[in-house]
Amino acid sequence: MNVAINQPRLDLGDRPVGHAQLTNMSLALRTLMDCHHAGESSPRMGLFYGYSGYGKSVAAAFAAARLAAAYVEAKSVWTQRSILEAIATELGIVKLERTTAKIFDQIVDLLNNEPRPIIVDEMDYLVKKSFVEIIRDIHDATRVGIMMIGEEALPTKLKEWERFHNRILIATPAMPASFEDACALRDHYCRRVDVADDLVMHIRDACKGVTRRIYVNLERVQRLAAEEGEEAVDLNWWGNRPVTTGDVPVRRREAV
Repeated sequence: MNVAINQPRLDLGDRPVGHAQLTNMSLALRTLMDCHHAGESSPRMGLFYGYSGYGKSVAAAFAAARLAAAYVEAKSVWTQRSILEAIATELGIVKLERTTAKIFDQIVDLLNNEPRPIIVDEMDYLVKKSFVEIIRDIHDATRVGIMMIGEEALPTKLKEWERFHNRILIATPAMPASFEDACALRDHYCRRVDVADDLVMHIRDACKGVTRRIYVNLERVQRLAAEEGEEAVDLNWWGNRPVTTGDVPVRRREAV
């Protein structure tokens, strides 16, 4: 599959708007929908987890936009109050109460009157600080769907909190980018040059499906092609150029 696909040419300053539609976007949306539409007596917490670079945050933001979910991204410096303040602000609460407990009550009151799903990204930070019970408290008091995003070990980490873990309805692993995903990234971002399927496949395989790395290399392909005045490129043109994978080269120690 080395036939380049014809695409419209844009000026060098033009940038595509939005994101390519990838598999993990559908997986994140389905996970949040399962939590949001779960039965009355069912738990409504879900996990979307996987390796760094798989595009989980972009997928979560996509799901949030589709279901009007409150989206917060946890930080390493957050306290219990920080968590509640972020959720309250995202829900549109302007005047926050003075105490942490009162802010919690504000969140619960609002969600019980105007239910909205919640997405908590970088959940690993809350696990590390043992703040997970705050999320469970919100879930139990409101019964809204809550999807938590984290790294590949997140489901295992959460087993330490039994009352929390047994409320997880669904745990969905993020997938490495497929060839179709890589082509979608190519079609979305490479608008100044035609990149053949065989080069896309080569980049996807070298990057082991890590979406972020695939994007970085496609940008590089586009830049090099522009510098060389090429309008269509393939694997033969790429030749023996290395693919940027993020691996740190190991320098071999010379024999004495």
